[in-house]
Amino acid sequence: MKDQKTLLVEMRTYQPEQGHLAFWWLGQMGFGIKMAGCLLTIDAFLQDHPHRRVPAALDVDEPDFADFVFGTHDHIDHIDRVSWKRIAKASPKTRFVVPEIHRSSVTAELEVSEERVIGIDEDLPFTENGFTIKAIPSAHEFLDTNPVSGLHPHLGFILEAEGMRIYHAGDSCIYEGMQTKLKAFGRFDVMFIPINGRDGVRYRRNLIGNMTAQEAVDLVGTIRPKLAVPGHYEMFAANPGDPDLFADYLDAKYPGIPWWIGEHAVRVDL
Repeated sequence: MKDQKTLLVEMRTYQPEQGHLAFWWLGQMGFGIKMAGCLLTIDAFLQDHPHRRVPAALDVDEPDFADFVFGTHDHIDHIDRVSWKRIAKASPKTRFVVPEIHRSSVTAELEVSEERVIGIDEDLPFTENGFTIKAIPSAHEFLDTNPVSGLHPHLGFILEAEGMRIYHAGDSCIYEGMQTKLKAFGRFDVMFIPINGRDGVRYRRNLIGNMTAQEAVDLVGTIRPKLAVPGHYEMFAANPGDPDLFADYLDAKYPGIPWWIGEHAVRVDL
């Protein structure tokens, strides 16, 4: 893996052509993405943790960290509040994107102005300079909705700019109507999806699960993105997944849909 400083410099300075994008896998469901001149991270887990098996890919104390830092839901490997507080201090121009239901608590914990934390929900998108952030609910493992506000604590983000479209599922199982919601957006260039699955042993230990590799394949086969990227399978020994099983089943059942499985911190150009 590249060292933290080298990777961040590459992510900052690399400029894909218009209508192109690049991404870097940062471990777990964490990805760095460069599109439309913006550098963003989604679900980057960067704090020191005794159980992590993959070292943090980026130094959160570096200035000019990213334009946007996204978290799909409030688990430490997705909204990494410990790291985010350090990013907020070291990089005063970085803004944070979270489910609207978590916006107030994140703003207070990071000790930043309200303008630096953007709240998103299914009916609450954000657009700036041609860059649009939308969302659909994620079921982790249940399709939770706040009974008062109607807001969702777990989201999948849809990013659109310069004719490109990305779906990052966060943590989610398949639920009724999910495919219909995704199809309504049109063709996706990339889908980032978890594959670690779920079972009773993990659930009893509060390891809330996701779609299995087979379920992820069927979602990809229904939506048919230009590229499918599995995640959430290698960070914690107690919560693994099998990317080779995902790739083999996708090739067998839906031949012709490209997938990417690779090393951390390697740039992928589209």
